[in-house]
Amino acid sequence: MAQRQLQRYNIVETDTQSVIVENGIHNLMKDIITDREIAALIKERKIIPNNSRKFNKRENRGSNEHVLNIIGEEGNKFQIIVRVSISNNRNFSVILGAKAISRKKLFHLKRYNNNCHQHTNSIEDEKISGFHIHTATERYQKIKRKDEDSYAEPTRRYNDVNGALKCLFTDANIEDQNKLQETLFAGGVNDDN
Repeated sequence: MAQRQLQRYNIVETDTQSVIVENGIHNLMKDIITDREIAALIKERKIIPNNSRKFNKRENRGSNEHVLNIIGEEGNKFQIIVRVSISNNRNFSVILGAKAISRKKLFHLKRYNNNCHQHTNSIEDEKISGFHIHTATERYQKIKRKDEDSYAEPTRRYNDVNGALKCLFTDANIEDQNKLQETLFAGGVNDDN
């Protein structure tokens, strides 16, 4: 067992099996998803099916959530969630998660956040103001044990929820034949689309 110091945290690394793909599907059932596996899931080609006309809408804890389930080219199951506060439509998150039967919650691969709060990368003790993009990392899983996407980087690539959704589609290799990213909030972020 090897041990190393990362900033103010001790990370104990054990010899773990490094199987990325099992029968074409990533093993999301293990405790820690490696950075290589996270990158492969993000890079996996995802095509929104032609029969997907729009995201399913639901209300959840003061936000409107627009949810779309898709299957990647390798057979992995993903969910895109666009969450917009009912009281402040500038307060949003655009999320790409990977689904696994054995996990109780969605594994957040990417999260595109607004500029309504300051974020702190706790391992690096780094504060970020403004729009920022969260990415799941192996090291945050090891330390935080539940917040795999706690690491974030500032961005100027978007300034609203539509721009964040477009960035996600680009960054995560999502092909949108139906142009859902362009029409999701065509009538305003809290409409009935």
